[in-house]
Amino acid sequence: MHPVTTVLLALTLLQQPRRQQQRQAGGNVDAAIEAVASFDGVFKNASKKVVEVQVSSGDTMRMYITRSTKFIQDGHPVQASAFHDGDKVNAEAERDARMNLIAVKIEAAKPEGVHPGETAPKKP
Repeated sequence: MHPVTTVLLALTLLQQPRRQQQRQAGGNVDAAIEAVASFDGVFKNASKKVVEVQVSSGDTMRMYITRSTKFIQDGHPVQASAFHDGDKVNAEAERDARMNLIAVKIEAAKPEGVHPGETAPKKP
């Protein structure tokens, strides 16, 4: 089994008891769902149903897009079409009941040298 897959599986299994406890307590399960994996990579493509991000190992992570998937550039929500092949991104994902990867957030990576809260310098 690939190391990234193993880590994602382990993190997903650790989240399950908390979700079950909230269901039993009558809590809002949707509010409890958090990203179980976060990774940096290169945006490859997106369709209406899936987004693909290539990670540093060369593997391509294929994640399903849902209504709650967020695409972010410069701190603002955008459409998936705002991303282009080769854009550096930070991706957050979770697993569904069938162990499919679900994209939680795809965010454009900040250029090196830009600190949190700052925007990238404008190109002339």
